[in-house]
Amino acid sequence: MSNTVGTRHSGHLERCHSPIFTHGGRYGLSVKSVLFIHGAWHGAWCWDPVRALLTEAGIESVAIELPGDQPGNSIGSDAAIAFTAMDEMNGEVIVVGHSLAGLVAPFVATHPKAAGVVMVAALFPEFDISAAQQRDQNPDLYTQRYRSAEIIRHEDGSTEVPQDEAIALMFNTCDPEMALWAANKLRRQYWESFVEPSPLWAWPEIATLVVACTRDELTNPEPMRVAAAKISNSTYVELECDHSPMLSEPKSFTDLLIHFAK
Repeated sequence: MSNTVGTRHSGHLERCHSPIFTHGGRYGLSVKSVLFIHGAWHGAWCWDPVRALLTEAGIESVAIELPGDQPGNSIGSDAAIAFTAMDEMNGEVIVVGHSLAGLVAPFVATHPKAAGVVMVAALFPEFDISAAQQRDQNPDLYTQRYRSAEIIRHEDGSTEVPQDEAIALMFNTCDPEMALWAANKLRRQYWESFVEPSPLWAWPEIATLVVACTRDELTNPEPMRVAAAKISNSTYVELECDHSPMLSEPKSFTDLLIHFAK
């Protein structure tokens, strides 16, 4: 696995091993904490490797647990869990959302403590349009591999990902032991927030870091690059890894967060 990352500034891509951001953002702030929001099928456990590295760097973090394995939730109810966590956190907070959590992370980043938002292999909300409508309008948000994946679809609308498919889609550049561990921890997922029109009417006026993954077998990087280009005060970065950089490249991903947060 490569630790090389690419950062895109003013329309060009720079490859580097130690990412340094050269424009935009509220950089230079002494951010006290990082709030992590997991994506579909996952749990707070997926952030453990990165949180350990942040602790070593002297940065506090909280990973919330969303009840995606239970029906009846929404973007608003997920955000309420995050807001409650942020109320208890120290100082300014960087909000990090992975994959499906991209729908809620910018909404959470309207909290007064939010100093920045990080979108990791994420879906980007559009006001009053659901992620399901976005998918129908632009199927290339997702890879062909994911669109043809053998996902278990239950009658109640929830889904599960078999172990082999999970590894192929989300953990394909992880260490084999890590990939197996993560695949076995995935759970059932309900999709109310995916079919709910987004309540986010404007992107929060704080620094945004967009992290795309060039070996992602679930989401395509190009729509993320396009979305980042429309956001003021944003930086687009590519990591050469799978859909889950917090597990496949925790050191490189943590380095990005530290540079962004300080």
